[in-house]
Amino acid sequence: MKWFRWIALALAVLVAAAGLFYWFLPASVAVPVLARRAHGLVLEDLSGTLWNGRAGRVALADGRELGTATWRLGRDAILGRANLDLHLDGRAGRFDGHLERGADDRTTWTGVDFRLDAVALVGLGLPPDLVPSGVVEGRIPRAELQGNWPLVLDADIAWRKAALRTPEGYIALGGLGLKAASIGGVLRATLGDDGQGSLAVHAVLAASPLGWRMEGRLAPRLSDSALSHLIARFGPVGRDGSVNLQRKAGLAPSITP
Repeated sequence: MKWFRWIALALAVLVAAAGLFYWFLPASVAVPVLARRAHGLVLEDLSGTLWNGRAGRVALADGRELGTATWRLGRDAILGRANLDLHLDGRAGRFDGHLERGADDRTTWTGVDFRLDAVALVGLGLPPDLVPSGVVEGRIPRAELQGNWPLVLDADIAWRKAALRTPEGYIALGGLGLKAASIGGVLRATLGDDGQGSLAVHAVLAASPLGWRMEGRLAPRLSDSALSHLIARFGPVGRDGSVNLQRKAGLAPSITP
């Protein structure tokens, strides 16, 4: 039975080696594999471990630099859970947040705090001929996502010294603020300006996975051709130069709870 003892010993050594490798898994080995799941994100100059590591360069696929990142990840990830503290810092801004994800496919973000140059939003939902400037700051104390939908959300986001460079010219928007909350899977948000810009903005949104509704108004505070062209992108322009926002799709929830 000596051969059996040798096989058992070999298996024990392999299990111990696998355990040590997992415990001290180098970031340079594991992170590139995981990064491929985060479409459009590039992490380079990796150091440390998967559990406590650093990326000296974080960038989008188009080459835009985001900065450096450090993280701490719980080793219970092998059980399909995630417990991640993330810090991102660079010329484009900074991001801090804590993520938890369980086996039920529900993701929870807490303590999210970020500040970034508005130009980083280019290509992320904005038409390519609109180039933003200013600073976007936000705090999200808690967000619970099922898939990509916020079942629970508390968010306060401000765009300070907001401005847009358009094909027709430069438009100063002052300050814009977005407050959003989701309760029971119904998202409601308000968007407004601080009264200092050339465009008066007021809009409210209600949405669920079944549909959405938006109501509001955009009105110019001054006569400007670039501003008029921008407003006209959102619908028919009235005699006073304003646009009423009345949009809905699907089984839209009411604006008020």
